[in-house]
Amino acid sequence: MCYKGSIAAEERRIEDRISRNFKKKVQYTPSYNINAFANPKLYIVAQDEPDVIKEGVWGLVPNWKKDDSQGFLSGKQYTNNARGEDLYETKSFKDHVINERCWILFDGFFEPHYYSSKIQQAYFCYIPDGKSVLDRGILTIAGIYSKIHDDYYVSLVTTEANNFFAEIHNKQKRMPLVLDPRLQEEWILKDQSKSVISDLVKKGFISDEFRAHPVSNQLYKGSNDESTIQPVEPFQSTSLFNPSLRV
Repeated sequence: MCYKGSIAAEERRIEDRISRNFKKKVQYTPSYNINAFANPKLYIVAQDEPDVIKEGVWGLVPNWKKDDSQGFLSGKQYTNNARGEDLYETKSFKDHVINERCWILFDGFFEPHYYSSKIQQAYFCYIPDGKSVLDRGILTIAGIYSKIHDDYYVSLVTTEANNFFAEIHNKQKRMPLVLDPRLQEEWILKDQSKSVISDLVKKGFISDEFRAHPVSNQLYKGSNDESTIQPVEPFQSTSLFNPSLRV
């Protein structure tokens, strides 16, 4: 699953990458540590207005809880992630997958790697766009949303991990559905059939090379600057990983 992400690129770079501008009145705030369980602000491109970048809240509020969105989010019924394989069957998501899909904009995300049942370490995962971890590509991650008045509440879509992410997220073996740029527009087109969406879940993951490296556990203490994503030594030696993993 995916509960922590990063979007710290310059505003203009984000806009250039996805050929959309931030909507007026949206105040972009870079962050190296976006924590899903705090129901933070995300930047999204939503199906109902696909030409601009908007704000959303991380945590979808299903239709039957629209009258008590804050009560729902403050409980333990987490909707931060949505299993792509089950979108049309899951009660919380099936009403939203038809015409309430979106992109979630990150430039990296964190996944836990388990050395044992009791020892884990977060790995920062990103697509390089330069010589260092500070130069990262912009990711368009599949999402679905609910809309209450003018507010968007978002779930990040996950899918079965490929070989690369199965080694990192080696317990649950899931990964965010990072959309291939050639297919990303398909995700937010209106009136897509179930077969098209299901096919995107299965085959729509980006083909670009990912890298990953272990980071400090200060991540879990709220660290939110460049040091949050910088590589550190793994907690334990392992044959699975080099200092910087590649696909």
